[in-house]
Amino acid sequence: MAARIPRKALIFALLAFISVPSTAFGDGEILELRCVSCGFRQRFPQGASPEDIAANVQTIIVVCERSREIRSIRIPLDPDEPVTGEPLLARQYGTGRSELLGMRLPRFLVPGNTCPLFPVTAYLERNVCPVDGRPGIDFMVVGYF
Repeated sequence: MAARIPRKALIFALLAFISVPSTAFGDGEILELRCVSCGFRQRFPQGASPEDIAANVQTIIVVCERSREIRSIRIPLDPDEPVTGEPLLARQYGTGRSELLGMRLPRFLVPGNTCPLFPVTAYLERNVCPVDGRPGIDFMVVGYF
């Protein structure tokens, strides 16, 4: 016969699990970006796992306006410290002008890629879909790593 868990203990365990901050499960998130205007929907990692932190890297979501592409890239957590095990590390090189938003934004470059990459957060703040340039972009957290 299986042991029975008291009801109060089960409720306490569930409440304790729910009250634990989500960052206890990981320092990175899986975000789903969605553009209402064109039907774009895709998931992207953002943040850093404990292994990433040890290697001094994090993942961010960026936009290439030329190709209307949204993607994740890896950048250093601390640009002044060495990075280990990341051959195609993107770096911030000043700012660039976003044609869709009409403003200057931090610009990231990846080796071998000529398109300046801008942080997706600027498009979320202005509610502009970088895929088609029309209003209507949102996101939700769908997981953690």
